[in-house]
Amino acid sequence: CMAAAAELRPFFGQPGGDWFVSRTGYTGEDGFEVALPAAEAPAFWTALVAAGVRPCGLGARDTLRLEAGMNLYGQDMDESVTPLESGLAWTVVLDDARDFIGKAALLEQRHVGPRRRLAGLVLQERGVLRSHQRVVAADGGEGEVTSGTFAPTLERSIGLARFPVATDGMVQVE
Repeated sequence: CMAAAAELRPFFGQPGGDWFVSRTGYTGEDGFEVALPAAEAPAFWTALVAAGVRPCGLGARDTLRLEAGMNLYGQDMDESVTPLESGLAWTVVLDDARDFIGKAALLEQRHVGPRRRLAGLVLQERGVLRSHQRVVAADGGEGEVTSGTFAPTLERSIGLARFPVATDGMVQVE
């Protein structure tokens, strides 16, 4: 199954017995996700570490995905936020005959335009952006930080915030 993984195109998956490998790159890197039986996970983990893979925690995952501008379900998106409001329109095919739950609502939203949008933030001064902080744009539009952290590679705090779609310009964090 792992040999077949090397041949996968991004955003595709391949079953192999009880395993499923997909090339998702969730953090913005060219990466893989592996679904396997729980009983086989410890040996797989040990083999990865022995092969030189360096483990990292959720903090590293969060930093990487924010630097890549990627959503985290439950923070930046959920059932109340559409892909069009989350910068994820590229993940939904609306212009073909295939039907799916919510397609009509997304087509309508595409026609009239979304009410909200997700925007990236870079804090210019010292501090750390955190979820649920209120942010105010220069034009008066108010939003809320959905995710934030310190980005070591940028040496500053970064985040995502949801704003009314018309909001534009510099943002003040409160």
